[in-house]
Amino acid sequence: MRPLRKTTRVRNPHVKNPISSTMLASTSGDLDLPLTDVVIVFACSENFVPYLSVAAQSIIENASPERRYDIVVLTRDISPASMITLTRQATSENVGIGFLDVDAALGDIKLPHHGHFRPETYFRLLAPQLLPNVDKAIYLDSDLIVDDDVARLFDVDVTGYPLAATRDADTIGQIEGYDPSVGPYLKNELGMDDPHDYFQAGVILMNLAELRRTVSPERFLALSTERMWRWLDQDVLNKVVNGNYVRVHMRWNYLMDWQHLRRTHIVANAPADVRAEYEEAASDPSIVHFAGPDNRPWLYPDADGADLFWRYAMHSPYLDEIRGQLEESRASAAGLAKRLQVIVLYKGIMPAFDKACPAGTKRRGAVIKTYMRLGGANL
Repeated sequence: MRPLRKTTRVRNPHVKNPISSTMLASTSGDLDLPLTDVVIVFACSENFVPYLSVAAQSIIENASPERRYDIVVLTRDISPASMITLTRQATSENVGIGFLDVDAALGDIKLPHHGHFRPETYFRLLAPQLLPNVDKAIYLDSDLIVDDDVARLFDVDVTGYPLAATRDADTIGQIEGYDPSVGPYLKNELGMDDPHDYFQAGVILMNLAELRRTVSPERFLALSTERMWRWLDQDVLNKVVNGNYVRVHMRWNYLMDWQHLRRTHIVANAPADVRAEYEEAASDPSIVHFAGPDNRPWLYPDADGADLFWRYAMHSPYLDEIRGQLEESRASAAGLAKRLQVIVLYKGIMPAFDKACPAGTKRRGAVIKTYMRLGGANL
């Protein structure tokens, strides 16, 4: 089996009907398919390339010499120069990096997004059609590091299921009192039978063959553009899957202790088994996911898991750029203003709100309901 061809870029920005299955399949026509190796899919923009590089470095350093790994990056705007840099980063013979342009699949469809979320998050929904000859692939967000051989996750048996994922400890903590609006939203608007089955989609093992069989690209894109979902395509996936997935341990998607509040303020509300699994993941993570607004390790070196991020960043070709962004955030007026805003919001307002309106109280529910009515979910 040959590794994934080092550079693949297919672009057709003039396509106006993006739902044709032939069109979707054609975007991967330059790949050495079928791929039967460990296939890893990312979705990334040019702005996020430095952090994708760190994630890729962590995969490369932990790859088994006995396996082959094909990293596929779904993108719209990564530059040829960045593609060359990333492909040169994969110096070992058993790891390859290639790129697929999603323009032919999306055409002029506008993907709704808000807050810190970016449109690229939806690209994972196109993976079953963009990789028509691949039966199984791991999807990874770019804001994480893999501190283990990712092949161990790839080898999980997903026969008969659309995917494997971890339960979302953060969301379950919100359901159980931190944000009483979440449970009704998942049940009534997503139609989930049990909101506690909600999974975190930053790390998923996708059974692409099963997804192609059961969910059309038209269905995924129609749901994505139907409305502004609270957690965008993660909600779409949970709506479609509705708890029918293989559960893997949270160590494969450890949600970093965001602002050092997630563990004590949010996950603390979850049932005992969820809390215990989250603590086990924190003590021995295979993947550390820097999920949440702000508090990313490339801007806050004291963030949870930042030491692991910087360990791999030291070997990234983008190290100087990442260091430069850190220094600019510490020295520039805009960076200092942003840091002050973060301190006021997450170290002042949020803890004060938690104290004045404890989790599970009617007062908290009333305040959050008013906030949501004013458009809080889209802020």
